[in-house]
This record gives sequence, C-alpha cells and structure tokens, in this order.
Amino acid sequence: MTLTPDVATNSDALDTMLQDPEIRQSLAVIVANAPTLAALAAMGTALLQRGPELSDNINGIVQSLRDSDQGGKPAQIGSAVNSLAQLAPIAETLATRSETVQGFLDSPILRPEIVQVIGTFGEAALEADHRTRGKQSEVGGVFALNKVLKEPEVQETLAFFVEFARVYGKRLRAGE
Repeated sequence: MTLTPDVATNSDALDTMLQDPEIRQSLAVIVANAPTLAALAAMGTALLQRGPELSDNINGIVQSLRDSDQGGKPAQIGSAVNSLAQLAPIAETLATRSETVQGFLDSPILRPEIVQVIGTFGEAALEADHRTRGKQSEVGGVFALNKVLKEPEVQETLAFFVEFARVYGKRLRAGE
C-alpha cells in the first residue's frame, strides 16, 4: 500500500495525538464504557422512535378525560378510566423519580443531533459485536496494527475519539 502525503500526514498527526497521556486515558474510558454507551444509545433511539406513539397515547388519555369532564358518554368515561388504569403501574415510579425524568427530558441528550451520533455509535458497536462475538480473532503485531491505523475509516474514527477525548477531558477539568 502506497501512502499518499495526506494519509501519511494524518497518520503522523494521529501518532502525535496518541502520545498525549490525557487522550490515551480518555480513549481508555470510552473503550471501557463502550457497552454502556451502546446501551444508552439504543435506549435513547428506542425512546425517540416510540416518542410519537407515547405522545399520541398520552394525548388520547388527556382528550378522553376532557371529553368525560364535559359530559362525555359513559363509553368514553370508561375508556378514560381504563387508560388511566394502564398508566397506574408506572405512575408511582415516575412520581418518585420525577426529578430524574425531568432532568433527562431537559438534558441535551435528547437533541436530535446527539441522538443521531449516539445511535450511530450504538449501531456500529452492535455490528462489531456481531462480527466478533464467539470468534477467535488476531489483530496481529505492531506492523499489522500500524497498517490498520492507516485505513481511512479507522483514521476517521480515531480522529473522532481523539477529539472527543480532548473535549471531554476539558469539560471534566472544568467540572461540567
């Protein structure tokens, strides 16, 4: 494989970034928490995918209650009561964790662009898990690893993680 000057420069820059102990430590934290991040991404994606359905259900319950309060028919009142009965098992849990739920809803984690990044990360982690689980794999020695590090996809991903490590490290130091 012949290295273009651009790839060689990117590789040198990546090697330089990986020499920074703060970046290596941040990357280690990311890798160590990859399953948790993947699970969080999957949960966030699932929640967002079901968002319209949940919203419709809640809106339906509220509308049924309004109708029953305004002299609705007995069937509508029964439907509203039935809908409330379905919510009853989770009501106490939501009430005791209302600050947590509100914090989650107010947090930037639900911004569409963040959900997209986390979802992409989770899908990639899941696909990598499927490709490697139960299979004996060898990455090879230092030279084989160095060759893999020069692949454009790997460089792009490592550049993302290095930049993430920098930003995350700065925010940790700032106490955010």
